Amino acid sequence: MLCVMKLKSYLFVGSLLVLFVLAFATRYAVLRANVEALEGELPFTLESAIQFRMMERVYEGEGIPAHEPTIQYPEGIDVFRTDTVMAEYVYAGLARLLPDSVPLPTRLRWIMIAWFSLTAPLMAWWIRVGTDSRSGGVIVGLFFAVSLSAVIRSSGIEVSRETLALPLLLLHLGLAAWTDRKIGLADPARSSRSVWLAAIGSAVSLGLALAAWDMIQYYALLWLIYFILRAIREPDAAGSSRFIMHALPGFALLLVALISPYHRAHGLWAGPVLLVFYGVLLQELARRKGVSKAAGRVAIACAPLLLFVIVPHGYGASYGHFGELLIAKLRFLNQKPVDPSLLTFNQRIMWVPALDSATWRLTWMLFPAMLPFILISCLAAIWSRPRQRRSSPTGLLSASHLFFCLGVSLVAFILFVRFHVFLALFAAASLGWCWATVWRSRRWPIYVLGALLPLGLAMEAMQVWEDPGRWGRPNVYYRELAEITEWLRDNGMGRPVLANFGVSGSIWAYGKSPVILHPKFESPDIRERVESYGTTLFKKDEEAFRDWADAHGAYYYIYALGEFATQHPELQMRYFVNALVPPVEAAARRFEYEPHQVRYFEYKLGNRKYRLFRVIPQADEERSDQLTIYAERALAAGDLDEAQQQAWAALALFPSQYRAQEVIRVVTALREDGFEYTPERQGDE
Repeated sequence: MLCVMKLKSYLFVGSLLVLFVLAFATRYAVLRANVEALEGELPFTLESAIQFRMMERVYEGEGIPAHEPTIQYPEGIDVFRTDTVMAEYVYAGLARLLPDSVPLPTRLRWIMIAWFSLTAPLMAWWIRVGTDSRSGGVIVGLFFAVSLSAVIRSSGIEVSRETLALPLLLLHLGLAAWTDRKIGLADPARSSRSVWLAAIGSAVSLGLALAAWDMIQYYALLWLIYFILRAIREPDAAGSSRFIMHALPGFALLLVALISPYHRAHGLWAGPVLLVFYGVLLQELARRKGVSKAAGRVAIACAPLLLFVIVPHGYGASYGHFGELLIAKLRFLNQKPVDPSLLTFNQRIMWVPALDSATWRLTWMLFPAMLPFILISCLAAIWSRPRQRRSSPTGLLSASHLFFCLGVSLVAFILFVRFHVFLALFAAASLGWCWATVWRSRRWPIYVLGALLPLGLAMEAMQVWEDPGRWGRPNVYYRELAEITEWLRDNGMGRPVLANFGVSGSIWAYGKSPVILHPKFESPDIRERVESYGTTLFKKDEEAFRDWADAHGAYYYIYALGEFATQHPELQMRYFVNALVPPVEAAARRFEYEPHQVRYFEYKLGNRKYRLFRVIPQADEERSDQLTIYAERALAAGDLDEAQQQAWAALALFPSQYRAQEVIRVVTALREDGFEYTPERQGDE
C-alpha cells in the first residue's frame, strides 16, 4: 500500500513537470508564429515598450530613476509612484543567467513565458491540496496550460505585469489551502512550525503579487468579503491563533499599501480592499468583547467604509475613472452608446477593447469549452453529492468560496473583458472541484464527465494550436512604426515628440525621444493632457493645435492615419472627445487629407500608417516674419543677394512663409530675365 502511495506521488510530481512543459510549449508556439510572420525583430509596443526599456536599463546597470523627465515631457513622471515597479528587476536579474549571445528581448520573452508557465503546475498543486484529488489537479493544470483565456496575454509578445503576479497568486492559494488543511480542527497554537511558515508564505506571496500587479486588489477584495462573511457566520472557535493565521494575508496587503510608493500614492490604505480588512479586524474584536449578534457585527464591520468618504486620500482620484465606467455600463445596459455626448471623456476613452463589454462571440472565442463544461460539471457534482461516501473538499476550495469567486468573476468579465484572467482561473479551479466531488461519489456521472472533459480540453487546445499566429497583435503596424522610430533614433537628436498614447511608448523606448503623452491613464493629470490633446486636434484649427504642441515643448508630431475611418468610430479619438464630425477647419483633417498643405508643421516622413512632422514653434514663425521683412527691404533696395539670403533663412524656420516665398520668386524671375537689379541702378531709375 505504501509503495502504491509513493508511486502515485511520483506520478503526480511527473505530471507537474509535463504541465509546465505543455504550458511553455503552447505559449512559445504563439510567440514563434508572430515572430516568423514579422520576419524580423518583434518589438514591444504601448506601455509594454516602456517596461522593456526600464528592464534594459536595469540589465545594463543604469537602474530606474525615481523621476523620469522624458515621459510626459516636460514635467516628467515619478516612476515608482506611477507604475508598480517589480517585474523590471526580476526579469532583468534572470536575464543575466542566460547566454549573452541571445538578444535581450528574446531572453526576456523566454523568461516571461517560463515564469507564467508555472501557473499550470501550481494550479494542479492547489487543487490537489484543496480537494485531495490528484486527477482533479491534473485536469485543472491541463486546462490552464492550453486554454486561450490563460494564453492570450502570457505569450511574451508584450510585457505583462500579470505574468509575474499570477504564479505568486497561485502560490498563495496553494499554501493557504495547505495551511487550512493541516490545522483542521486542531488548535493552531499547537500547530507545527511548518504550518505557520506556510501561512506566512501564503501572506507574503499575496503581498508580492499585489506589489507586482495592481489588479490583485480584485482577488483580495473577493477573499476579504468571503472572509468577513464566514467570520460573522462561523466565528473561529479555536482562539486567536486561528484567526491570525487566516488574517495574515490581510496584514501583508496592508504592509504593501504602506511601503510601496505606487500603492501609497494611490491611497490603497484607504481603499475598499483594506477598509474591508479593517472591518474584519473590528468585527473579530467585537466578537471577543461579547457582541454575539450577527447584525451588530455586520454594522461594526461596515463602519470603516465611512473612512472612504470622510478621510482625504488619493484612491478616488486614481481609480475613480473605473467607477465612472462601471456607472456608464450599468446605465446603458453594457452597450456602448453611438452618441458620445452621453458619456464623459473618462467613460469614452476607457470603454475600449481591454475594458470593453463581453459579447457572445468574444466569450465563445476565449472560453470555447470551459464555461459550458463548468455547467455540466456542476450538475454532475450536485447529482453526486447526496451520495458521497467521503467528506467534501474543505479549506479554501469549499464550494461557497470557490463559486462565489467564479460568479463575481463572470459578472466582472461580462462588464470588463480584462477580467477574463480571473474568470479563467476560477473556472478551471471549479472544474477541478467538481471532478473531485464527482470522483468521491463513485456513481455514473463520473463516466459522463470523464468522457466529456477530454473533448473540452481538445476544444480549448485547438483554439490556440490551430493558428497560433492569430493571437498576436494584428492591429499593430510593426514595420511602419519601426520606420518612424528608426528615423527618430538616427535624426531626432533626442528632441521631444508628440504622438498619440498608442505610439508614445515605442517612440520613447526605440526612438530614444522624450514623449509628451504617457500611455497610461491612472493619474488625473495624464488623462487631462490626453483629453486636451484630442480636443485641440479635432475641434480646433491647425494654428491652435500648433500652439498647444509648442506649449508642451514638442519638436516633432506624429499623426496616425485612420482617425476618419468609417468602421468602429467608437474606438477613435474623435469619439473620445465628442467630435464624430470635426469642423472643416479641424487640424486632424489637414493631417489626414492634406499633409503637404499644412502651414504650421513641416512634413518630414510618411508611410501607410504614420506621418511625421516638424512642429514650427511660434518663436520660429515670429523670427521668420522678421527675416521676411529684412528680405523685402533688401529687395526694395535692389540687393538681390541679401534679399535671397534673408528669404531662404525665413523659409528654413517657417516653410509656409508666403511673403518669403514671393521674394524668392521675384528674385529668381529677375535673374532669369537677366535683369541686374542693383542699388546703384535704383537711383538712376
